[in-house]
Amino acid sequence: MKIVENFKTYLWARFMRKIAKKQTRRRQMMGLDLAKTVGIYFYYDGEQSYETANKFATYLRNRGISATMLAYFDGKEKPVEVMETAYFGMFTKPQLGFNRVPHNDIANMFMKQPFDIFFDLSLNNHFQNLYIANASHAGFKVGRTSEEGLNIFDFTLEISDTADMQELIDAILKYLEVFNQTEETTIDFKNI
Repeated sequence: MKIVENFKTYLWARFMRKIAKKQTRRRQMMGLDLAKTVGIYFYYDGEQSYETANKFATYLRNRGISATMLAYFDGKEKPVEVMETAYFGMFTKPQLGFNRVPHNDIANMFMKQPFDIFFDLSLNNHFQNLYIANASHAGFKVGRTSEEGLNIFDFTLEISDTADMQELIDAILKYLEVFNQTEETTIDFKNI
């Protein structure tokens, strides 16, 4: 069984490299002061994850930034407490293909949007999370540091394995505020 999983992982990595080669996005590091649109992706594991992501989106909207959210739920049907809106969509496990690529109109539209910043608030790296981050047309991609995501994200944050989504958001806000204060292209991270 391990051989099959290793082969699937190899094929997946090859698939991701192909997508990255086709990527036509304009990479641009930026802080929140310059951002006009952001995409927020997260793994839905209960109402708490939605509330945390929505609180972050509300904070961004209050700063005048258009924030759109997309969530993945590892179940057959969307939870009854979840209501999709113009700014929030969700896809579920049956909407993933064999290669774990989302076959969902909402997810596909989300990936095609040219966000200024893309935030992956997932705490674990599932193939579909990495696919969405890789396929996103965002100018600046921010996510948690992981071996799998190093070539996908433009900026990664290393947080403890026990950290929750709010801690990841707090770290993101801390560093993007530093980007806001910077007038030069280099940042001295030793003083943070």
